Amino acid sequence: MAPKRGQRKSRPTPYDPELYENWTIARLKAELSRRNISFSSGEKRMALVRKIKSAMTQAAPRGAVSHDTPEPTHNASLQDGRQTGNELQSRMLETITTLAESVSTLQDAYTRIEQKLSNVTMDRRPSSSQPASFERNMDLPVPSGSIDLTVSRDRHEHSRQESAEEYSLDSAYRQMNADSINNTADVQIPEAGSTGRYTSGSMSTSYVPDDELIGAVDCLWEAALSDKTQATYKSGLNCFLTFVLMRGIQCASNSLPDINEDLLILFVTHCHQALQFKFDTIKAYLAGIRYHYIKNNLGDPLGNTLRLHYILRGIKKTQATVTIKRLPITFKLLQHMCFTLTSPLGVFTPMLDLMLSSIFLTAFYGFLRCGEFTCRQTSDSHFIRLCDINVFKDLSQFTLFLRISKTDPFGKGVYINIFANNLLYPVRTMVQYLEMRRSQGATSMSPLFVNDFVSYKPLMRHTFIGFLKDLLSRIGLNNLDYNGHSFRIGAATSAAAAGVQDHVIQTLGRWSSDCFTRYIHTDPKTIHTAQLDMSV
Repeated sequence: MAPKRGQRKSRPTPYDPELYENWTIARLKAELSRRNISFSSGEKRMALVRKIKSAMTQAAPRGAVSHDTPEPTHNASLQDGRQTGNELQSRMLETITTLAESVSTLQDAYTRIEQKLSNVTMDRRPSSSQPASFERNMDLPVPSGSIDLTVSRDRHEHSRQESAEEYSLDSAYRQMNADSINNTADVQIPEAGSTGRYTSGSMSTSYVPDDELIGAVDCLWEAALSDKTQATYKSGLNCFLTFVLMRGIQCASNSLPDINEDLLILFVTHCHQALQFKFDTIKAYLAGIRYHYIKNNLGDPLGNTLRLHYILRGIKKTQATVTIKRLPITFKLLQHMCFTLTSPLGVFTPMLDLMLSSIFLTAFYGFLRCGEFTCRQTSDSHFIRLCDINVFKDLSQFTLFLRISKTDPFGKGVYINIFANNLLYPVRTMVQYLEMRRSQGATSMSPLFVNDFVSYKPLMRHTFIGFLKDLLSRIGLNNLDYNGHSFRIGAATSAAAAGVQDHVIQTLGRWSSDCFTRYIHTDPKTIHTAQLDMSV
């Protein structure tokens, strides 16, 4: 609201640093000390001022001018005061004139905006020939801010009339603040990140039905575990449900029975005594039961089962630990096998001999697990394809892309580099095998290693193990202690015998810990040599 007419605010007195009243207490005390005037440490500032003025009055000769009250007889001091007052007055007039011009410019701009808003509002209003209910029945809604704009115009018109009569700095600031508040009241602010784009403020129309969400949740449950683990967990749950029915416990067809620690103890004992399951199988079945109960929001059945823990420990101790003996296929044995396959007479058919040579060399130099280049079931889709092999133009190396492996549960894939050498020629053998597969009509998505050269299906694990044992028996070895993992064990053993550092072996085999040391088989001759070195 503008100030009332006829009232003028008193102008503030200009700051004068020479007045004792404007001095600080520290400066006043310093001045009294300089004049050898005594004062107490707790005196107020105005008391110190009075002491200085009293001392100056006593020390000044008759006719001298006081510091704070100038005598009217001194024309020079009076003229300086008038000049200072005139300068201050002219500066204030210039400031007021500038502010008045700024306010006038803002009012002109506001008038133009007001006229544009008025024209837009008039264009959106229905004509007089239309009925009164037309506005309610229109499909295009009238802007909700039109009434507010009308009220705002009346308010600003009244303010402009008052401010036109008298301009001041306070009225100008009040006018500017009122304009800014009213102009931003109905402005829609875009959301963060939507540059130059306004949103309606309504909810998103991309609604997903509950049925689709439930289906998506089921897919996420399935994706949390591998297909093999899902099958094992399903077998464990079916075994538990069969045991529950045998005990006469009834439950609904689509629900799980009530479970407690006593029932789980009886179940694991049944698996151990009646079914003759191994300890690892029993643990896997318990994990499957836990998974399905958690999935159905029935809680964790294995939580707080201290007695079950000791029963499982007893099962583990009573079962004899059977260690599967797996001999390594070292470099010397691999060399013998490859020379036998590539001899003029060969072992099997030329195509099969070439495929086995390529598999043996790739598995050895790539530290591959048997499951990484073979399939357990015909439905497996993680087999190696022709497009997963990339041979360098200079034939110095080729890269193998493994789509999934034991240490890659999320299926991101891993690249393995295999370099050429002049002893077993792994790169040249792979190139020859690729040329043979392409001559048979294989595409980039076809399996690299096949189960047979008729159906060209992916190589199965049992088929590969059969060819391996057959070859080992042909060269005069006992094939009982060799299997598909012998290539990985032999690679680690050969690398350690050649003096390759441990961290390099760990990198080549893609081990995440030092468990690779269990794969290294130490030759008895090496132990004999070490004992002789100790005796020196």
